Amino acid sequence: KNCGPSLTSSALIRSAFCLMDPADSDAARLTTAETSLNIPVDSEWSLSSSSSSHEAAQEAQAAQQDMQELHAVEEHDHAVLAGDGVQVFRGQWDDEGVYFYQAYNDEIAEWAVQHQQFGGPQFNPTRMTWIKPSFAWVLYRSGYARKHNQTRILRVKLSHISAAELLNHCQCRTGGGGSKGRVQWDPERDLMSGDGRAPREMLRRRAIQIGLKGSLSEFYVKSVIAIEDVTELAHRVQAAHTAADSKMAMSQLLPELPVERPYMPCCAAPVLTRLRMLPGGGPLHERRSKKHKKQRS
Repeated sequence: KNCGPSLTSSALIRSAFCLMDPADSDAARLTTAETSLNIPVDSEWSLSSSSSSHEAAQEAQAAQQDMQELHAVEEHDHAVLAGDGVQVFRGQWDDEGVYFYQAYNDEIAEWAVQHQQFGGPQFNPTRMTWIKPSFAWVLYRSGYARKHNQTRILRVKLSHISAAELLNHCQCRTGGGGSKGRVQWDPERDLMSGDGRAPREMLRRRAIQIGLKGSLSEFYVKSVIAIEDVTELAHRVQAAHTAADSKMAMSQLLPELPVERPYMPCCAAPVLTRLRMLPGGGPLHERRSKKHKKQRS
């Protein structure tokens, strides 16, 4: 059973397990065994404010070192999982829900932030729309919120149940994709470094993109919990990427950046397998047959 609107008791138990930190209880370890994954979830941390600039610089350097060590651990975990074709959904989440990013023009973004929902004269709720849990990826896609009609970046929060319901109706394909819901795993982007045109591409790690159309897009629009404009943060990240000492500049931004952790949606095991989040889903990009290539030529 999935974690959709009509929940059975077993689904409720699975939903609770999905949201636990693996270090919290023995019950959470059952979830790890059930999903055959062993992904450490990093604890959230922040830099405390300091009256001394010297102490602040030391804290920033220590925070950057922690981030580098975290990246090294995640790269190792990804290398292990990649052998089975398993991909890792990473994003910012809490007990209430999970965050996604989208880029819009000024008119749509202003209306959305003011009303805390999508709508207005320029918004089409049924058109194909893509949501991304990776902040770095939306910076890449929108050019740090500088591209035409992508000048505002919104952080959108969905409940865990709504996110799972969307994924229940998605297919993991490229090219044609699902009729209404599509999951793609594209090369991840590194939030901590870039050249000012785009964050650095991470060749060994992928980020999930979720495409929604028609009734699925409408369901997404109706499921929004909160909308926040993070355009200014996007611009500050771009400025830090082009700074003379970009590492120090990014370290100073760390308290404002999202803490994106491995996330397991509360979907049934066959759905997670189909979307390549559990072993058994096959290669991420299957080779096309000669017959298929001739049909397309």
